[in-house]
Amino acid sequence: MKRASSAPATGKLLYQHLMNKLGEPARANHNIWHAGEDAKLKHPTKFAFRGQIPKGKALELKSLSGRDIAEGETAQRTERGTTLYTFTGSEWPVLVSDLSDSAREDLGIPASARDKDKVFNPNFVTYDELSQETKLSNELAVLSFIKGFSSYLGGLKGKTNYSELDVLKFIRACFEDLSGQEMMHVLHGNHMAWVVLAYIREKGNVSGDVSTEFHAQNPVDFYIKDLGTILPAMFHALSQLGQDPVQYHDQLDIEIWGAKDAAEYMRKFMPK
Repeated sequence: MKRASSAPATGKLLYQHLMNKLGEPARANHNIWHAGEDAKLKHPTKFAFRGQIPKGKALELKSLSGRDIAEGETAQRTERGTTLYTFTGSEWPVLVSDLSDSAREDLGIPASARDKDKVFNPNFVTYDELSQETKLSNELAVLSFIKGFSSYLGGLKGKTNYSELDVLKFIRACFEDLSGQEMMHVLHGNHMAWVVLAYIREKGNVSGDVSTEFHAQNPVDFYIKDLGTILPAMFHALSQLGQDPVQYHDQLDIEIWGAKDAAEYMRKFMPK
């Protein structure tokens, strides 16, 4: 469409259309995250991230993804009570807290790194190389945005027959104030989707990021990363409403790796 309609209930048509197109912005979600992590590799003195799981590399660990390591073919106990572990490439993310002092020194992990920061991540691959489960998790961010504006307009504001124009105004408010109630409504929904996924994967374990309160307890980088996962879905919706997503990207007063690429990609969905 060339412009958003103010006719009642047209927002529901947009809602259904976006629900049927989850995969388009989901791919961009991963690319934004990948670009941000790739940028960290260029600053090893600032960040703990060291890339993909190092298949075949041996490191002295205290744990693996926060769990105890059972002795076996790839794990031998050391005299210091740690484990010399040889990676197979099938592991979950390796955290700073997993590393022994010697491993931290070997990898040059900065002293400022947090225990829950990831050192190696199996998802640091192209989108097509991701597992089906991980691809679905990328769609959760898209879902949370769509559910977010529906919840805000139809639930919080009580405008059940909201229009396309109502959705556009909602998105405009998000970009005008990144910490406003509209954007925080979406980001909190996105956070809850991630928490549920993490809770299930960890089989009920609530330690680490799951227990950290969304508001106030996280560093600025955490919120920027959350915002980065939501933006592709917002850019996609804007393109469906006849808006140029790049113009909205340029309103951002912070830099988010890969966000402009996602906005430019979504231009192809604008009316010709």
